[in-house]
Amino acid sequence: MKRSALAIAAALAITGLQAGRAAGQAHEHGNPKPAITYAELQRTSEQLATARAATVKYLDVRRAEADGYRAIGPYVPGMGVHYVRGGGPDRFSITEPPILLYERDTAGPSGLRLVGVSYLLVAPTDSEGRPESPPLPNSLASWHKHNNVCVLPDNSASVQLTEEQCRAQGGRFTAETSWMLHAWIWKDSPAGVFSFTNPLIK
Repeated sequence: MKRSALAIAAALAITGLQAGRAAGQAHEHGNPKPAITYAELQRTSEQLATARAATVKYLDVRRAEADGYRAIGPYVPGMGVHYVRGGGPDRFSITEPPILLYERDTAGPSGLRLVGVSYLLVAPTDSEGRPESPPLPNSLASWHKHNNVCVLPDNSASVQLTEEQCRAQGGRFTAETSWMLHAWIWKDSPAGVFSFTNPLIK
């Protein structure tokens, strides 16, 4: 149940990616770049390759449905539609994303095409408002949370209702989601592989 609420929250988040300036930079050489080590970059690349290999079977949404993924929430430009699977591992698993992201594909047999995955993470918040020791580094990944999410019985969602109003309509209220992350591993995003939205998804 909670995973469905988290997925709806992701679909409602249409925000821009903020770039941070590297600390201690004396002068500019073009755009600021994230502080990332070679080892972190290499490991992240390997993890994303592993995620692609694990989800290639879900290029056809019918296989995802057979494995328990269900469409939750509306189709959102920049994100597509979220397919959520409950009952997955409580711990973070790069090979078992709880959410698959699909865009419309009128040429495909199912009408949908896999474009990315979304992960959830339960972790403390560090002094900079980011997850502590995340499996994908904060310097690259855009971990985020959402507040006051109400998932209604028809699987639509709102962030405008109070908890009392939500429950009065039979909804499930989440005051604060766990950390969330999109990874556009099946359709490149010009805003970056971990951008909140993918501008190419119409």
